Amino acid sequence: MTSRDDRSLSRRRFLEIGGAAAASAAALSVGGLGAFSRALASETPLSFQLSWIKSIQYGGYFAGIDQGIYKKFGIDPTFVSGGPNVDPVANVASGRSQIGDRPIGPLVVAREKGIPIKVIGTVFQKSPYSIISLAKTPITNVKQLAGKTIATATSGRPMMLYLIKEAGLDPASVNLVPSAPDPSALVSGQIDGYAGYSTNQGVMLKTRGVDIVTLNAHDLGLPETTGTIYAREDFLKDNRELVVKFLRATAESWRWALANPEATAKLMVEKYGNPGLVYEAQLAEIKESKPFIEAGPAADKGLLVLDMALFDKIIALYRSVGLVKGDMKATDLCDPSFAEAAAKA
Repeated sequence: MTSRDDRSLSRRRFLEIGGAAAASAAALSVGGLGAFSRALASETPLSFQLSWIKSIQYGGYFAGIDQGIYKKFGIDPTFVSGGPNVDPVANVASGRSQIGDRPIGPLVVAREKGIPIKVIGTVFQKSPYSIISLAKTPITNVKQLAGKTIATATSGRPMMLYLIKEAGLDPASVNLVPSAPDPSALVSGQIDGYAGYSTNQGVMLKTRGVDIVTLNAHDLGLPETTGTIYAREDFLKDNRELVVKFLRATAESWRWALANPEATAKLMVEKYGNPGLVYEAQLAEIKESKPFIEAGPAADKGLLVLDMALFDKIIALYRSVGLVKGDMKATDLCDPSFAEAAAKA
């Protein structure tokens, strides 16, 4: 089975279906009704909205397709590319995709706005979100942000302000500017720090030969998960068995990817990823990601399992910066039973 693109039915897929029908007819002629039924058996289609473009941060999913793991569980997933002009949560909320992934922040905000989604698993148990600086002018603690220019995404600005205030700094003393996906402004000296992912922008700089220092936000008191898997509540209610199977297949797929980083990086560069991916950078990123994926409950309960105490802390943090105003609890945001059932199975 190969990965389908975002179109509903490609010519190649049409030919695959036609081939399957021909095989079924042959089976009927030589093997009777039982063989015919087996030949007709097909995987359940499932659309998954990615938060960003197809790259190694989703390597486990595509390894699962390539290794036939999803097929083994009777699932035919389509992983729909995200990007700067895509609203992933809206696409899941509207039903265009049944499941998606996102950093936890936008999911907390969406739930607060009444969007009926639930978190059901997370790939990165500890977020690699960090303040990245050059080794020659390192930022090693939050107080050193005073007088500095720091690039941050709009969604991360409230969290940066929280860190600044908690350190006893005047927010006006730190110049927060919008960030671009590429952190080259750090190298050119236009900014002093870049708030991004050590596994992505950090690796990007390292593979260019730039020496950097990373200050992990989670370690500074900003708990976060990323690669957080979510779905609409009505879909979860009506498709429990399918969702558990998907999470079982996904956990197995990520285990394979982490155990085979070279092969997974090659798959993304040559077969599944966006054009222009560089093998060395993709390999470095999945190796850098491993400890973040295997952190927390993943170490003893299994990949994807939710740490509900951590989600309560995340909600409390978002409440403290005014993004949550109600009495949301982790049990409102998350349903851990799906990943737990998958792990036990």
